Amino acid sequence: MDQAEKLRRLMEKKDAEKKPFRVITVASGKGGVGKTNFTINLAVSFQKRGLRVAILDADFGMANVDILFGIRAKYSIYDILHNNKSMEEVSAILDNGIKIIPGGSGISDLVDIDIDIEKREKLLSELSKINNIDLLLIDTGAGLSPVVLNFSRVADEVIIVTNSEPTSLTDAYGLIKVLITENINNNIRLVINRVKNVREAQETFNKLSKAIAVFLKTNIKYLGFIIDDEKVGQAVRQQIPFTEIYPKSGASQCISKISSELLGTETKSSSTSIKEYFSKLIKIMGR
Repeated sequence: MDQAEKLRRLMEKKDAEKKPFRVITVASGKGGVGKTNFTINLAVSFQKRGLRVAILDADFGMANVDILFGIRAKYSIYDILHNNKSMEEVSAILDNGIKIIPGGSGISDLVDIDIDIEKREKLLSELSKINNIDLLLIDTGAGLSPVVLNFSRVADEVIIVTNSEPTSLTDAYGLIKVLITENINNNIRLVINRVKNVREAQETFNKLSKAIAVFLKTNIKYLGFIIDDEKVGQAVRQQIPFTEIYPKSGASQCISKISSELLGTETKSSSTSIKEYFSKLIKIMGR
């Protein structure tokens, strides 16, 4: 190892020490509100700001993080558990450095108490190989499954994505109610997707936050909104995040404001490393 390489590794180590490891779970009360698209574009926004980001696709029913990035995952966590695959074979590293961990049906398998200790230890060992990460984003499935609640339980914060449709708001309220009343996670933030303007976003938030204040006796944090932007659909069809292909679009500017808000908020990290995080997760899922 030459002097330049030693210096580079030393600087990387110092930079990593400055940034506490952070886990954000992204969830929604119902499907079709744009949760996954929000997650991948938030990841790109963080990456552009110099953070080392990984996304765990924990939506085992509709896992499609890889598709929205224009790639097709060959394996998933299921293959680590059952087909002796390694994390190197399962995960994908994009050109921008973002790491993708396909969960697939392997996520639901973690809830199965019949999964033996040896397989769980194997999985933890492989997941621990994901190093040099500042931020882990968890894209969960929609609704109130045990998997969603467990990923919310061990996250530093939970982002709920909704829109202004009554059914979406009702389901978002139901998810928030469980998170709060069962003391699963109180650090919850709300994002309103696909709105016409700032006024619609604020009115939608006010409607939901009022119900939460009255019936749950607590306050919900407003994180921001995503404007209804035709560039979003165009980017999806091209399988490229809109923050990459249309960085000056209205939707991209909204994502940038949200990532700035998150980075400007100090959050006490519940895990010091990705190994500690997954150790906690596997432990509670195996109950």
